[in-house]
Amino acid sequence: MNRLFLVRHGGSTGNVNRQYYAFHDSAVCLTTDGVNQALSTAGVLVLLGGTGWLKPGNFNLEVFTSEYFRAQQTARICLDQMGILSVDPKVRAVLNERSYGIPFNDEGLTDPFSAKNGTEPAVRARVRMEAFIVEIEPLLERADVLAFSHEGSLQALLANLRGTPDKDMMKPIPNGQIFLFERSIERHGESVWTEMTNLPNPVLPPGAPGIAPPVGPPTMAR
Repeated sequence: MNRLFLVRHGGSTGNVNRQYYAFHDSAVCLTTDGVNQALSTAGVLVLLGGTGWLKPGNFNLEVFTSEYFRAQQTARICLDQMGILSVDPKVRAVLNERSYGIPFNDEGLTDPFSAKNGTEPAVRARVRMEAFIVEIEPLLERADVLAFSHEGSLQALLANLRGTPDKDMMKPIPNGQIFLFERSIERHGESVWTEMTNLPNPVLPPGAPGIAPPVGPPTMAR
């Protein structure tokens, strides 16, 4: 029985000012707060991963990220702080954030059925997230899976794993939040997902004091 870790990226320029969403994706990058949030998330992942993720070839860990820069930045920060430099995260468009339309559709943040201004409804995002679950299930036979994604997409993915009704799936997810599920297999081969709820809290609110740098030179995994 192996584990599925889901992480929302650190705070981005788009989280601070939606005007950045009018530019190409490279402009929607981590802010200083976002870097601090990613560092805090990394600290918790180090505790949860132990030494099992540091074996040669990283056979025991598979990493995924969306196509978007802010998720990939968060993944790189976390892996670096974990001492895992050799992993190249697999980029999957299925983990991309939902489109909230042009202009931005505020209803899409709370209404799972809203398609205003070209929004991808959260209920439709649930369908594409099923494809990610199908991809990772064989990997969980031998490895933990760590995925970096976005609030809207994670709301949909979490709803699938938890069996949450559509109307209850829109609970906000803070930047840097970690979710952990353990998978077991029923007698007929169906996956059962059990959420671990006693994790250390990595969430740093915007404006929180920065993460203290380590004392002395960084240690790298051998």
